[in-house]
Amino acid sequence: LIALALRVNVVGYDYTGYGASLGEGVPPTEKQTYKDIDRVYEWCIESKLVKDPSKEIILYGQSVGSGPSCYLAAHKPVAGLVLHSPIMSGLRVITTSRLLACFDIFPNINRIKKVKCPVYIIHGKNDQEVLFEHGTQLYSSVPIEYRYEPWWVPNKGHNDIVAGNEQEFCRRLSDFVEHVKKGHQESLSLYRNEDDPNTLPTVSIKSS
Repeated sequence: LIALALRVNVVGYDYTGYGASLGEGVPPTEKQTYKDIDRVYEWCIESKLVKDPSKEIILYGQSVGSGPSCYLAAHKPVAGLVLHSPIMSGLRVITTSRLLACFDIFPNINRIKKVKCPVYIIHGKNDQEVLFEHGTQLYSSVPIEYRYEPWWVPNKGHNDIVAGNEQEFCRRLSDFVEHVKKGHQESLSLYRNEDDPNTLPTVSIKSS
């Protein structure tokens, strides 16, 4: 849907221990998900799918996938970050207590403060699996200069945001991509390489 509607390349992958990556002898862990997305990022560069990830890669993290995406955006250059039904952290999904904070995983609420790219957050107001507050708290933690207008979706839960909203979903996502492009066009206007005038975000690394 995203590739066709937005006319971009989409790179999807399975975490080690899941889907097509079963049977590799490595257990699925938080640390391994970071290694996985790091490797996908490196592959995009090594394969020459992108020349400059800070202008061409937009991360798309859905639900638990928001963890690896926030991790990567906090320490590698990317053009943009989309968080779809994201979590503040793993433990915060099941409790507001911080007594076990030392055991928490995917600390997105802390990492989101370190991103240096536009951030677009999508969250259903009726989400009962990852409460709506996760989306609003993450949005409030994004550095002001990188906040993009969020989409708080009425009457939708955790897994049904796109269903029945395909056109609006694609329109809003397309608007975000154009926003990212415009930002880079403005920053590159004084020193753009005339032999390569189209260095714009064209790749989405999708984690879910």
